[in-house]
Amino acid sequence: MKVLTVEEMRSFEKYTMKALSLNGKHLMRKAGNQLVKDFVKRVKPSREKIITIIAGVGNNGGDALVMAIELKQLGYSPSVLVIGDVKKASEAFLHYFDLVGLVKIINSIEEVNNIQETIFESDSIIDGLFGIGLSKNVTGFRRQLIDYINESDTNVYSIDIPAGINPNNGIVMGIAIKADYTGVLGSYKVGNLINNAMDYHGESVCLDIGLLEEQPITKEILNLEEYTLEKTTRSHALNKYTVGLGVFIGGQQSMMGSIQMSAYAGLKTGFGIVRVLTNLKENTFTQFYPELIISQNLGKESIHNFDKAKACVYGPGIDDFKNHKELLDYLLNSDIPVVIDASGLEHIELTEYKNKYIILTPHLGELSTLLNVAAKDIIKDPLKHLKVLTDLGFNVLLKGSCNILATPSKVVFIQVNNTGLATAGSGDILSGILAANICKEDILEGIIKSVYIHTLAADYACKEFGEISLTAGDIISNIHKVYI
Repeated sequence: MKVLTVEEMRSFEKYTMKALSLNGKHLMRKAGNQLVKDFVKRVKPSREKIITIIAGVGNNGGDALVMAIELKQLGYSPSVLVIGDVKKASEAFLHYFDLVGLVKIINSIEEVNNIQETIFESDSIIDGLFGIGLSKNVTGFRRQLIDYINESDTNVYSIDIPAGINPNNGIVMGIAIKADYTGVLGSYKVGNLINNAMDYHGESVCLDIGLLEEQPITKEILNLEEYTLEKTTRSHALNKYTVGLGVFIGGQQSMMGSIQMSAYAGLKTGFGIVRVLTNLKENTFTQFYPELIISQNLGKESIHNFDKAKACVYGPGIDDFKNHKELLDYLLNSDIPVVIDASGLEHIELTEYKNKYIILTPHLGELSTLLNVAAKDIIKDPLKHLKVLTDLGFNVLLKGSCNILATPSKVVFIQVNNTGLATAGSGDILSGILAANICKEDILEGIIKSVYIHTLAADYACKEFGEISLTAGDIISNIHKVYI
């Protein structure tokens, strides 16, 4: 499913209206019609329930007015609160304002206080306050209104995006409505997916309003619940080397667990044999998994380990760069797929390399360090900053509650609804899974497959241990269930 910026959405709306000889009223009617169908289907309000519609004076509010009109036609009795100065409304909004019937106009803190009881007594609230028109923090009586809505024990259905969420980056603009349901119009916007979005949207559904694509869109959202892991049949003629060798570079005395967990995760998800290259001698660390081959990194003398390597991981628990420079330089200029993770991200330069199969897997803080850009600035426009890396030929997986997978040709958003993944070692395991599943012919699909395996294994672990107690080792212990 496509993902748009606010600017792209508005451009598509204009293009659609021009191509189909429509105007704003027609598009508003189409949106309102789809929203009512979705609201009735998912919220399931009985006709005696109290429905309160909150309509701003922008297009989002116009969609809310259409919902009010159509709900009345279906036998419901919604009350309509128009928030703001009607004199500033668009022609399309005013058209439905004239048709909707009795409304109450709210334009001050006193008037908001007077409707507090109305908010609290409602069984359902339809939020048409801002939509994608919000560009600054919510203040004044609108902020108080949202505060009352959040305090109420009321089902909230948001139109397009919960009021107060920035539509381009998902950040809360001072305050935001915590919706139970969101009907997303036409296409997901970036702000529906990232940063604070998952905590405010409730259950989201994208509704078709007949938008035409003005230009090809290379951003999309992937629903992991709809993803299917293709089952593979192994030949009896296979051996551990033909299945695949993985080489893992990293580890230091205080963090040998990270590189070993990464390597073991790779072994559990596709490698037939793995080798860990570290600078520590055997008697300076504990080997957690007997299946791993652990050797000292001897610089150029260790390069022969890559001769049969299917893929490599560089970075988990790694120590000083000078001890690994020769191996990293070799990998960056080879054609061996390499996942660069954790501290290893600090060892690369922002330049173009010969190797076109490099995957960077930063979280926000690591991306901030890599780009030398403040994290708060990256949050505001992550796609712009990821493009700096993809323009150099890197493939990037920005880890978070909504993973952003960016390649030179495509961006994929993958939401992960498991807060238990916020635990030490979770990313190390993902790097190992990635290495085992990278496919040169379709590196994007290999990354998506890896995120799916990692997420599903974590979900199995969560069912057993809960989100608070989930550890990285629990994820490894549940990987096998993905393949059953």
